[in-house]
Amino acid sequence: MIHQKINLSDTTQAYMTTYILDDGEYDRRGLKRPAVIICPGGGYTTVSKNEGEPVALFFNRHGYHAFVLEYSVKIDHPFPTALCELAKAISIVKEKRKEWGIQDNISVAGFSAGGNLALSLAIYVNQPVITKEIGLTSEQVRPDRIILGYPAVTLKPKREGGTIPEELEKLMDLGLMPDFRGPGIREILSGHENITDEEAEQLNLLHYLHKDLPPVFVWGSYEDSIIPATDLTLLATRLYELGVPCELHMFGNGPHGMSLCDTSVKSEEQINGLSLNEWTTLCLKWLEQNKNIS
Repeated sequence: MIHQKINLSDTTQAYMTTYILDDGEYDRRGLKRPAVIICPGGGYTTVSKNEGEPVALFFNRHGYHAFVLEYSVKIDHPFPTALCELAKAISIVKEKRKEWGIQDNISVAGFSAGGNLALSLAIYVNQPVITKEIGLTSEQVRPDRIILGYPAVTLKPKREGGTIPEELEKLMDLGLMPDFRGPGIREILSGHENITDEEAEQLNLLHYLHKDLPPVFVWGSYEDSIIPATDLTLLATRLYELGVPCELHMFGNGPHGMSLCDTSVKSEEQINGLSLNEWTTLCLKWLEQNKNIS
């Protein structure tokens, strides 16, 4: 396996970790594989470990080259900092397609805030915010598929006032989940606190969806205490209206941030009785079904 870190910026600490499978033997020698670039979540305050390497290794097991993005976070790295870093990452993967044995089939997978980032790339791929900022063409940064796990789409809090539930604060105090106290995701992307309602609404990605988006796979939980279920249903509805291929899976039970929902990322007690892990099987089937759609 080629396992290395590649710097993505001269001005930030962002990097991409590669999980490139070794070449095969005999009749499998020279095999070109599909690739997936993974954007972990973390509310733009941190980059989740559970949604990084374990997901990369899952895709490796199923014949994919994988890459994990460690993008810039916190309020001193507002939009479009992380977006430009993701764009740079996909341009590198495309540039090294022949060297690394990659098919013309590159997906971007994002979880929570990473889902916001992945969807933003698809939305802004041909806009000056990318092409002028880092001097790349839309073709160099365009993903072929988008996979979104419990993505932050509207950035509207599930609870009025954006208060953090007491049970989540306890987990934060214990270090069992990222600490989202302090500047929120909308303030981080805006680069300042006390944003106006107008500024907040401008961050709602539903306003910027267009018909040229690549096929989208979306999954999440009705019980998610962070991302409203309506973020997923409204996204799927709008994509349907635009004629963009979309597959949506809304599971009835399960908290936020479950990643693979298996014992590589969570305890037996946490995953007991949940069907969230089925998203992986469904996603692999979807990728196979959509591999020739452009």
